[in-house]
Amino acid sequence: MRSIVFFALLLFFGNITPSFSQQTNVDPRSVDVNNLSDQQIMQLIKEIEKRGLSENEAIALAQARGMTQQQISALKQRINELKMSGGASGTNKTTGEEVQTLGEQGISQKAEIDTTQVNKRIFGFSFFNNENLTFEPNVNIPVSTSYVLGAGDEVVIDVWGASQHNYNLAVDKNGEIHIPGIGPIHVGGLTKEAATSIILKKLIQIYSDLASERPRTFASVNVGTVKAIRVNVIGEVFAPGTYTLPGTATAFNALYLSGGPDSIGSFRDIKVIRNGNVVASLDVYDFLINGNSKVNIPLRDADIIMIPSYEKRVKIGGEFKRTGWFEAKGDEKVSDMIKYAGGFKEDAYKGRIELYRITQRERKIKDVVFDEFGSIVMQNGDSIYAGPVLERFENKVIIDGAVYRPGNYELTEGLTLKQLIDKADGVREDVFLNRGLITRLMDDMTLQNISFDVSEVLRGEKDIELKREDIVTIASINDLRQFQTVKIFGAVQNPGEMGYQEDMTLSDLIFKAGGFTEYASESFIEIARRPGYSEVQKPSDRIVKVYQFAVSRDLKLNGDDASFALKPFDEVFVRRAPGYRKNATVNILGEVIYAGPYSLVDRKERISDVIKRAGGLAENAYPEGAMLTRKTALNQKQLRLREELIKKDTSLQFSDIGFDVVAIDLKKILENPGSKDDIYMKNGDELVIPREQQTVKISGEVLNPVSSTFVPNQKLKHYIDQSGGFGVHAKKRKTYVIYPNGAAAATKTFCFIRNYPKVVPGSEIVVPQKPIREPMTAAGWISMASAMASLSLTIVTIMNSTK
Repeated sequence: MRSIVFFALLLFFGNITPSFSQQTNVDPRSVDVNNLSDQQIMQLIKEIEKRGLSENEAIALAQARGMTQQQISALKQRINELKMSGGASGTNKTTGEEVQTLGEQGISQKAEIDTTQVNKRIFGFSFFNNENLTFEPNVNIPVSTSYVLGAGDEVVIDVWGASQHNYNLAVDKNGEIHIPGIGPIHVGGLTKEAATSIILKKLIQIYSDLASERPRTFASVNVGTVKAIRVNVIGEVFAPGTYTLPGTATAFNALYLSGGPDSIGSFRDIKVIRNGNVVASLDVYDFLINGNSKVNIPLRDADIIMIPSYEKRVKIGGEFKRTGWFEAKGDEKVSDMIKYAGGFKEDAYKGRIELYRITQRERKIKDVVFDEFGSIVMQNGDSIYAGPVLERFENKVIIDGAVYRPGNYELTEGLTLKQLIDKADGVREDVFLNRGLITRLMDDMTLQNISFDVSEVLRGEKDIELKREDIVTIASINDLRQFQTVKIFGAVQNPGEMGYQEDMTLSDLIFKAGGFTEYASESFIEIARRPGYSEVQKPSDRIVKVYQFAVSRDLKLNGDDASFALKPFDEVFVRRAPGYRKNATVNILGEVIYAGPYSLVDRKERISDVIKRAGGLAENAYPEGAMLTRKTALNQKQLRLREELIKKDTSLQFSDIGFDVVAIDLKKILENPGSKDDIYMKNGDELVIPREQQTVKISGEVLNPVSSTFVPNQKLKHYIDQSGGFGVHAKKRKTYVIYPNGAAAATKTFCFIRNYPKVVPGSEIVVPQKPIREPMTAAGWISMASAMASLSLTIVTIMNSTK
């Protein structure tokens, strides 16, 4: 970056030196770089940074100006020394007459607007307070030919061709620029176009070739850095004050920075005051509604933008494209307000709008019909409301049912029922010809039914003239009878209900149900048929009539069975083969030779049989602790029954852990196979045979619930002592023991002597807790004392009466 700036300085040194040599008759190659002041070098840096030339371009132009390598090296050293000393940090400083430039002043920022208390429905409010729409002043846009030059502007003159030169000239406070060799030229207050014409005429004094018929020298005049202007925004504005803007700024730039008109400010009569005179009156609506950009006029230094309060404000609501508060001015009419609101919505009633007006005493309403929209003048505080059209049709009839094109149709003059049916492409083949219905809306909004014979209308023997909102219903024969189905249950792939079809046979129905399953009995199929209409005319105890058939797996029937047709609402039952049984599996875990799942051979296989198939018990097996669990699955009826029992007795609790524990004595079973203790096993059973256990667990209301070592011949009290004894709230007489196989034994009491259950290895001793009773409150004691006093009084009274 340093090298680019360095060579750019060489370029500007080359551009400026010729003018310097013109005045001093010094050859640029003879200029001593060391004699240049720090301010001159900083000014050169400032000018070249605006041009943004590349390094190669800077080198080429510098050498073209006659710069020697020695001068380049010397200038490079001066720049490095200046940067080291910090003198190059302020490149915007100027020498001589000080004129404030935009870069030194800075553009004002948009004011912080508190809009929480403002009705944002005021039309135009969001124009100057919208995140997606900005009128932020832009200093990088080119100036127009109508731009008025003033103090602080920079005029850039480029001369090229046979002669080459570049002038960067600032307009001083007197409105003048100074061209070396020509002198001062007054451009302040002139437009860019006028100033360009004057400057080009003056340049002819130096470059006479500019005026020749076939010139070889050319010149252009542009505006570089624009001046800063200060504009005052006053009146009913969110943030009144003085704002600094670029010289190219417009009225909307200033209004944007100030937040625009406030809650009572006018959008229709914003005045721009210049030198004490109103030079423009801005109507923001003209820009918003018509897109007229001429409203946004350019500003000049010391302009005043004054926003007065609004003259008239009108509220618009209802079925308009825009709703809210709109400003009216002068003699604007209702039609103007409708225009500002974007016009009516598509479903608005345009024949009449409601105008609400505030008089000196009260409010009043006025009906404004369509022809009066352009004649009623708006007043301050008026409200306009447009309602929607009615949810009704003035010329609609409906036809529905067994026609090819049901729907809504236009009611033409004299339209008849026969003509409407023809418009609907006629009736379908399944039409019910004996009766149709017209539902008619009467004048008092009640409904009337008009029936007709469809066949007579189709033959032209009878016709009915239709009226608005008539609904014609022509039924299908299928609409007037119960939907006919057949059902199939049992051993088929897709059992269920299916639609009935004429001439459907049993084989057809089985085919539609996906055929038989593997376990279906093809020799035992039943059909249940309900009695027909003629059969139920007399009282009878018969519910259905049952037919039995045999159907082969290729769905063929023999003899008369093949011609047997199903009837609506028949129910077919395909039975399962008598010998079919689902596979059953049990799981044997723990101390057996071959643990794992086993398939039951038959329905009468017992525990001992499965243990034998598993290779018997292992050496360390503990048969007394064997536990059998059996899967349980509650059906909907059982769940519903539990819910009803809980509603009746809230103290009931049911556990649903998905299995039951079956208490068995495996040792006894293996000693007596086939006995009543040797029960049949079922699908999903799980038998767990543990290793020999050596501990006893004590839990519940004891001082220290622990597991203690099993000691032969010791009773339950021994293990209670091992856990620290009974707790304060222990219910000793309810102590019970849970054995390893899932069985349990409770404490028995005889003549105040407790007989505790026997304890075996792997047992769990459980000591229940007494229910905690709430202490009697003071009110309870008072009630008891009152009852005792009443009882004593009663006893005394009885004793006195018996004397």
